[in-house]
Amino acid sequence: MNDHTQNADTSVEADTIVRSRLVTRTRDTAVARNAILHTFHVRGLDVTGSSGFSFEETLTGTPLLALESTSSTGTIRGEVDATSAVIVVWLKSGHAVVGGQQLPIGRPVLYAGRQQVQWDRFQKDVMRIDQAIVEHVAAERGGWEPGPLEFKPNHVPEGAPLAAWWLMVRTIASEILATTGEVSLDRERELAAMAAEGLLTAIPHWPVGRRSEQPPESNVGKAEAFMLDNIATPITVDDVAAAAGMSVRGLQSAFQRVHQTSPLGYLRAVRLLMARQQLESGQAASVTAVAHAVGIVHLGRFSGAYREAFGESPGETLRAANKQST
Repeated sequence: MNDHTQNADTSVEADTIVRSRLVTRTRDTAVARNAILHTFHVRGLDVTGSSGFSFEETLTGTPLLALESTSSTGTIRGEVDATSAVIVVWLKSGHAVVGGQQLPIGRPVLYAGRQQVQWDRFQKDVMRIDQAIVEHVAAERGGWEPGPLEFKPNHVPEGAPLAAWWLMVRTIASEILATTGEVSLDRERELAAMAAEGLLTAIPHWPVGRRSEQPPESNVGKAEAFMLDNIATPITVDDVAAAAGMSVRGLQSAFQRVHQTSPLGYLRAVRLLMARQQLESGQAASVTAVAHAVGIVHLGRFSGAYREAFGESPGETLRAANKQST
C-alpha cells in the first residue's frame, strides 16, 4: 500500500510544475544588483543611484514561462546574455538602450545573444519563454525541423502584429499572475506555446543560416497571416478557412487549441487592440475613423466591446490622448 502511494505521488509530481513569485523592494543598490543577477545572466553589472534610489522587481513564473516587472529610479547597465533563453522586453516609462538601440516605449524588443544594456529611471516588463518550445512552435509554423532561430535584428513590431502580441500578453498574464504553487505541466506548456505564437507573429524569424523570412506553412499560421494582412477588410470565417486550406470546423478547433478562442474572436480582439493603439497615439482624427481603419463596422458594438475590454469608452481614450498631446 505504501509503494502504491509513492507511485501515485511520483505521477502527480511529473504532471505538475511549480510557479513561483519573487518580489524584491529595496533602496540598497547591492540588494538590487543581487536581484537582477538572480533573474538574468549579466556581465559587468553596475547599479547606481542617488540618495533617493529605489528598486522593485516582481518575477512570476516557471522555467518554461515567466513574467517580470521592474521599476527603478537609478541606472542599471551591463551585458545581458540571452543565448540560452528567449527574452522579450518592453519599456513602459523612462529611458533604455539595448544593443545600441534606444527602446521605444510600449513596443516589445527581443534580447539577441549578448547585448550591452542601460536602463535609466524606468519601468519595464519582461517575458521569458523556454527556447526549445519557441523553436518547436517556429518549426511547426514554418515547416522546417526544430533548431536554432535567427530573428530580424532590432525589429520593432507595429500595426496588426503588435496588436496580436498584446492580445497574447493579456491572455497569458491574467493566468500566470493569478496563480502560484503547483500548476499543470501540460497547461504551462500550452501557455508557453501560446507565448511563442505571439512572439513569432510579431517578430520576423528564420532558421539559423537561412537568412530570409518565409511565410508560415502551418494552417493556423496561414490563417493568422491572412487576418492580420486584411485587418481593415470585412472577412468571414469562410474566407479565413479558405486562405488556410482548412474546413471551418478544423479551423475553429485549431484556433481554440492554439489561442483559446475562435478565429473571428481572435480577429475582433486584435482589432480592438489596434483601435486602442491608434486612439492612444494622440494622432487619431475620431473614434469613427479609427474604427473604420481597423475593419470595425458596427460602432455601437465596438463601443460596448471596447469598454468591456479596457474599462473605458473609445471616446474617453481619445480625449485623454488628445489632452496629453496638447
